[in-house]
Amino acid sequence: MAMHTHTSAPGDYPGTHGTLETEGYDEVIGGVVPHHAAFLETLLEYLPEDASNVLELGSGTGIVTAMIHAARPKATITCIDLSEEMLAMARQKPKLAGVRLVQGDLRDLWPGERYDAVVTALCLHHVGPDDRAQVAARAAGALATGGRFVCADVFRPDEEWQEAVIRDHWRSYMAVHGVPDAVAEGMLAQRNERYPEMDTVGSFEKRLKLAGFSRVMTPFVAGFLGVVVGFAEERGIDARR
Repeated sequence: MAMHTHTSAPGDYPGTHGTLETEGYDEVIGGVVPHHAAFLETLLEYLPEDASNVLELGSGTGIVTAMIHAARPKATITCIDLSEEMLAMARQKPKLAGVRLVQGDLRDLWPGERYDAVVTALCLHHVGPDDRAQVAARAAGALATGGRFVCADVFRPDEEWQEAVIRDHWRSYMAVHGVPDAVAEGMLAQRNERYPEMDTVGSFEKRLKLAGFSRVMTPFVAGFLGVVVGFAEERGIDARR
């Protein structure tokens, strides 16, 4: 899970340069992401109960990884993240002992295995639409029968007036939770920069269907957050339903 750019200097508030930074990331992410607990709990709820092999894309410092590990303690978990700094923090966490942490770009080839779940949180909005399409198609091909692609991410609303309301709410939320103005404005500027290429929940659902997921659902939407799930076809189930 990643909403960051660089590492802070000693003594800095995590993110005084206008974006979240590696040091202290775990402590402040809940103040930056509204509905953080419900958002991630929904991701966990839609993991297959019998998942034994899980791939996480953009794992960051391992916040979601630790939750997956606790929920599916017998599962083999492989994580890919671009930031070696984030992975270094993850490696220091005893809760992640035994998790495979790989430094790499999620747009490059993944380990050639079959997975019961491919999971990503707060990550895919950082890449362009073509890359998101490629990730979705690769997830569809990498899942075992009955597997799931669970994407918890940031989206744009269907109408522009809704975006204005969302941004006002987000600014107020960050202020109430003690996020410095520089960080809050940096996060808003980051959203503004990426906004033109963001998916709506509906367009992302269509993207998953084009990638090969005939069954797609969105069990969680709140503000700019959504959890979208693509189901790999199960034997005995008519995927056209």
